[in-house]
Formats: sequence, C-alpha cells, structure tokens
Amino acid sequence: MSHSRIFFLVLITCVVISGCRRFEQDKVVARAEPFVPTNLYPIERLPNYFNRVVVLPCYYPDEDSQLLTFVDEIFHQELAQERIFETVRIDSDQLNEKFGKRRVSSTGVLPENFLRRLEEMSDANGVLFVDLDSYRPYRPLALGVRAKLVDIKTGEFMWAIDETFDAGHASVIVGSNIFQEKEQVRALSAKTSGSVLHAPRIFAKYVAATTFSTLPMR
Repeated sequence: MSHSRIFFLVLITCVVISGCRRFEQDKVVARAEPFVPTNLYPIERLPNYFNRVVVLPCYYPDEDSQLLTFVDEIFHQELAQERIFETVRIDSDQLNEKFGKRRVSSTGVLPENFLRRLEEMSDANGVLFVDLDSYRPYRPLALGVRAKLVDIKTGEFMWAIDETFDAGHASVIVGSNIFQEKEQVRALSAKTSGSVLHAPRIFAKYVAATTFSTLPMR
C-alpha cells in the first residue's frame, strides 16, 4: 500500500472519530439545562436603606493579565443593568491614589479603615468585591468568580457567590448560547468577529450577567 493511500485512510479515520465525538458532545449539550449558580448566599431582600454601592476594581492575582484590561468595564456594565441600586465605580487609579493599592481582594488584608474611608468618599451603603480566582483564555474558556456584597458600616454580607464558569461543561455551553441570543450580544459578536464561547470578552459578559442575576432584590 502506498504512503499516500495510508495517509488518506488515517485522515479519513481521524475525521470520522472527530465527527463521532462532536455528535456525542452535541447530544449531551442538547440534553443539558442552562447553568444556574448554586454556590451562593443571598439575604432574602435588600433593606430599603441599601441603595448606593461602591464597585471596586476586579481582583486577579496576575496583575499583568490581559483579563484586567476589560473585566472592570464589563462587570460594572452588567451590574448597572440590574438596576437594583446606584453604583459608584472606583477605578484602579483612584484606589491606588487613596489606598496605595490598585486592586484589593476580599480575602486579603484590606488597607486600614478601608470600609469607613470608602463610606466617607462615596456616601455609599455597601461595597462590592469581585475576585477572579481562575481564568482560562483559550478553548474551552473558563472564569472563576468569587464576589461579595457587603454592608459598608457593619461588614455584614448581603450576598456572596463562588462559582467557576467552565465552557467545557454542557450546562455552561447552553447558558452562554442562550445569552448569545440577546440583541446586544449579537451586535457585540458581529463587531468583534467572535462568539460567546470563543471570545474572552463576550464570555466575561455572560459570566458577569449570570453572576449578578443572583443578587437579592428589594
């Protein structure tokens, strides 16, 4: 048998195997329900006074990561769309000027009198921490979110979530595809020549929207 014929048979075999795997994957996705975060703590309803929240820059351990060039804007946009409370955004430059740190983690040591000083700066009732504790920028995309909404006076949790959105899981594929159908996401996809499962920015938008959809209402 010639080398060219052997190569052709191997190629055909690979195509068939790949097609079978894709078919099986499609069947799994077709049976899956959209991903719904479950590892969270919300109070039943936000109190009436809780109407103004400081939104801190997202924290990620690698300060040089490309992720930090776009997540702050995306997470703030998706939070504002929930329209649960007024948001007061503090960017990394402002945080650095006031506290000597560009980003802070909810699990790390906070600057001295951090919450009190934020309250004085913003006249806010709460503060939102968003820690991004894992990130995979290649397929399948993944982004881990650990966020906390805190009463700025007492430090009491109003809401907390700790979830990893992994596009290797069928439920996340289904949820992100449903999100993709929204008008503004279709427009963004066309502009960036990507899809929610291929473009980190759009996937982050899906993650942020799904995360904040679990916030308690009034």
